[in-house]
Formats: sequence, structure tokens, C-alpha cells
Amino acid sequence: MADRPSFEEVVSGLETKSDKIRALAEAGYLRTEISGLLKIRYQHVRSVLTKAGITSGMTREVQLEREPVTIALEEEANQPVVEPTSWEVLLRGGFLFLGEWQPGDDGFILDARAPTDGGVYAFVVDDFVKYVGLTQRGLRSRLDAYRRGHERQRTNARVKTLIMEALSGGKRVKVLIAVPDAQSWGGLPVNTAAGLEAGLIAKIQPPWNILGVG
Repeated sequence: MADRPSFEEVVSGLETKSDKIRALAEAGYLRTEISGLLKIRYQHVRSVLTKAGITSGMTREVQLEREPVTIALEEEANQPVVEPTSWEVLLRGGFLFLGEWQPGDDGFILDARAPTDGGVYAFVVDDFVKYVGLTQRGLRSRLDAYRRGHERQRTNARVKTLIMEALSGGKRVKVLIAVPDAQSWGGLPVNTAAGLEAGLIAKIQPPWNILGVG
């Protein structure tokens, strides 16, 4: 924007990140821009400005939840076989081990408390990645939806059945999660979690994400 001072002008003489965040917001910079310019998490920018009561630079956060991604594979004679992906690949990439699905009175329960942040999650059986999904509303509520497995939500019901079958067979079903930092490109917000989910599904083709499985 031509009517606002440059980044260097705004932060000149300011020592702390918090001072720079407040100054940039008051100068008309968006929160996503501030995050990218200062190379800090968007959540940190939002926290500083919320505490300061500064609403400038704030955009309305819209979260659109969608059904988890499933893919259809066309069988071809020369199509390469996709090898199962070890959960260690995700752990090395930054995923965290959250807990395990455990048999319960109503089917199964998670033996850990998931965070309320949105992010990417993965289900692991026999140490291999079986399913990858995305939630923008919150990991806690999304994972709980699999436990309930409403019939009207076909993907939830299908994956719930797969989890129950694995547990009934004496297998361990682990849950991994990742909460990538918000990013920006050219001052525009980028949904890093959505890109991570799509990239993983395209690369490793988790069996439970494939239509017709189960």
C-alpha cells in the first residue's frame, strides 16, 4: 500500500518483537504480513495484538470444514506399487505422537486429550500410515467425530469401521498430529495444513484414504 510507511521505517529503533508487532499493525499491516515479515507464528502476532486491544490489521477468520480427502486409483498394468509408509517418516517430518485408540464401551476411545487447534492427523496401524486427514475447526472435535461415526457422515462411519476392525484384530491404532504454522505469500494467507494433507495423500496414498477400501 502506497499510503503506509515501509517495514524498515516502522520497526526502526524498536527492539522487541512485541513493539514491532504493535507498530506494524497500527501502520496498517495485516497480521499475516506481520507474521511473514518478522518470521514468527501468526498465533503470536494475534496474541500480542489481542492483549493490546489492537484490531487493525485483523481479518475475519473463516474456517471451512470439509469431508476428509479420499482418492480413486485407476488400475493399470504398469502402475507402480506404492510401498507402505512407516510412521517414522511423519515423525521425522515434525508430526507428534498423540496417543492410541483403545477399545471402549461405545466402540473405542482416544487415550489422550487432543488439542483444540486445527491441523493434520494420521492413523497408524502396525507402524504404517493408514489414513491422513485435515481439520480446521479443531483436532479434538474432529477425532471425536470418528468415535461417533454418524451414518450420515459416510467417511466418518467408514473409517470408524476400519478402526474397530483393526482393534478387534488385536492391532494398535496410533494417532499422530501436526499443527503447522500459518504462512503467507505476497501478503496473502496460505493454509499450510491443507497443503501438507494434500501433499501427503498424493505421495504416500494411505490405504484408508482410497475409495473402496473397507
